[in-house]
Amino acid sequence: MNISPVMGQDVSFSQVYSAPLYLSPSFAGFTSGGRLTLNYRDQWPGLGSTFRTIAASYDEYLSNFNSGVGLLFVRDDQGGGQLLTQNLGLVYAYELAVTENLFVRPGLEFRYAERKIDPSKLTQVGPGGETFPWINAEFPVEQYKKLDAAASAMVYSNFFWVGFTLDHLVKNDIGFTDVETDLPMKTVVYGGGKWVYQEQSRFRDEQSATLAFMYRKQMSFQQLDLGVYWYANPIEAGIWYRGIPGVSSEELINNDAIIFSLGINLGPLYLAYSYDLSISGLAGYSGGSNEFSLIYRFKRNPSVSIPRGPIPCSEPGYGLGESRSNKVQPRRTLF
Repeated sequence: MNISPVMGQDVSFSQVYSAPLYLSPSFAGFTSGGRLTLNYRDQWPGLGSTFRTIAASYDEYLSNFNSGVGLLFVRDDQGGGQLLTQNLGLVYAYELAVTENLFVRPGLEFRYAERKIDPSKLTQVGPGGETFPWINAEFPVEQYKKLDAAASAMVYSNFFWVGFTLDHLVKNDIGFTDVETDLPMKTVVYGGGKWVYQEQSRFRDEQSATLAFMYRKQMSFQQLDLGVYWYANPIEAGIWYRGIPGVSSEELINNDAIIFSLGINLGPLYLAYSYDLSISGLAGYSGGSNEFSLIYRFKRNPSVSIPRGPIPCSEPGYGLGESRSNKVQPRRTLF
C-alpha cells in the first residue's frame, strides 16, 4: 500500500468578524461591556465525513485598565471523529490612543491544545474510489497535549482598521508517528474601510457599506478573502470571494468559493447565517458550507451609547468608553 503525504491548514470561518477572538487576540474586549460569541461551521456536507467546527468565546472590556480579556474554546472535528482538535485559550488586548481618533491594540493569546486520532474510524480509498475501514491501523501516539501562543496588533479609527496575527508561535510536534511533524506558523493580515452614505440622526438609522479583506498564509498554503457588507439597521448583508486568481497552492488552482451572509441585530443580540458556494473542482459535490453565528453583548453602562464603528458585527467607532455626549473616560495615550 502506498501512502502519500497529506497537507492541511487551520480551520477558517467565513463570517470572519463574527468570530473575533479566533481572528485576532486584538479583538478581546472590543465592546462596551461583555460579549458572548458562538460559532458553528459545517464544511462540505455533501462529501459525507465532513469538517465540523464549534467555537465559543467570552470577552470583557476593563475600562479602568484600558484592556480586554477573554476566553476562547475551539473544537474541530475532521472526518466524523477521525481527527479531533480542541483548544482553550486565554486572550488579552491592551488599547492605546495614538491621537483622539486613532487607536492601537496589541494582543496575546496563550492556548492549551489537545489533538487526538481515532484509528477505529479511519478509512482507506480503493482504486475505484470506494472507501473501507483501515484495518489494523496503529500509531505510536494517539493523543497529545501541548501549549501554544499567538500575538497580534491592530490599528483602527472611525473609518478603517488594519491588523495582523501570528499564530502557532510555540514549536509543536503534531505527528502521530515517529516522524516529527511541526505545526507551521500561521500569518493573518486583515483590514477594511467603511463608507457611511447616510448618517444616523434622530429620525433615521445609519446606512453604510464596508469593504474588508483577510489574507492567510501557513507554510505553502495561502488564501485571500475579499468582501463587502451593506448595513441598514437592523440588517447586515455581505458577499465575499475566497481565492487568489492566477495563484496555485500545492498545484491546485486557488479559486475556492463565493460566500453569502445575512445578519440581523435584535437589540443586544446579533444572529447570522452564511453559505459558501463552491466554485472550485468540488462544485457540485461538496454541498458548500453552512455557518451560523450568535453574538450577545452585555452593556455595563446603559447611559453610554457607542456608535457602530467601521468593523462589521462590532460596536466601537470613536474609541471604547466614549459616548455621543462627549463624556470621555480617562485613557492612556502615546502622544
